[in-house]
Amino acid sequence: MLSHTTKLAGRQSKGLNLTPEEGEAMYAKGFRFSIYRPEEGELQLSRPYQVLIMPLRDELTITQP
Repeated sequence: MLSHTTKLAGRQSKGLNLTPEEGEAMYAKGFRFSIYRPEEGELQLSRPYQVLIMPLRDELTITQP
């Protein structure tokens, strides 16, 4: 199971919008993407993935089997 934790930075659970830096870090860990063009700001994780939001810690954890 792949896992990546980053800052929540005001994001909501719907519409996971990754920054190019987050996408690059996740790609380096082995996450799979259906769209991967960080230079254009286009990133879409391949399903399945799970998002865990921890607002009190301002953290967002994404996992992918």
